[in-house]
Amino acid sequence: MQPRMVQRAAFSVMGVVGHFRSAAEDFGPLWSEYMTFHEQIEALSVGGGHYGVYLGADHAKPLDYLAGMAVHDAMGAPEGVEVREVPEALYAVFACSFQDIGPTYGYIWGEWLGSSAYEQDRRKLGFDYFPPGTTDGDSPMEVWFPVSKRDEE
Repeated sequence: MQPRMVQRAAFSVMGVVGHFRSAAEDFGPLWSEYMTFHEQIEALSVGGGHYGVYLGADHAKPLDYLAGMAVHDAMGAPEGVEVREVPEALYAVFACSFQDIGPTYGYIWGEWLGSSAYEQDRRKLGFDYFPPGTTDGDSPMEVWFPVSKRDEE
């Protein structure tokens, strides 16, 4: 499972934020809360896909997670939602199915990082991208993992 490398410009995501003890927690209830705002946010969105943005670099520690959609700006944001900017970054992009998101992160942390020419860029935000039409466990999605070139020693 080799990623494609993508330099992505900064963008904004509008949605709801939840506080979690680690990335291993169930984000389902947060996505359900997000769906109460979906139509309002979708009217302001660009691209139609959904984003799960990790607002913390260490997935084993407490973190905030944003469930939402990319938007041009915060104008017209419904009350109760937040807008966060995802800064420009270089990403290793791993394609997988929704049901394989856990094993994909296991591969990234357990195998790929140790053997690649890259390391996690902890100054940047990682996210999961769910294209339009993601409806079940077999649906394709992508893990966008922020990286920088490993220093040569």
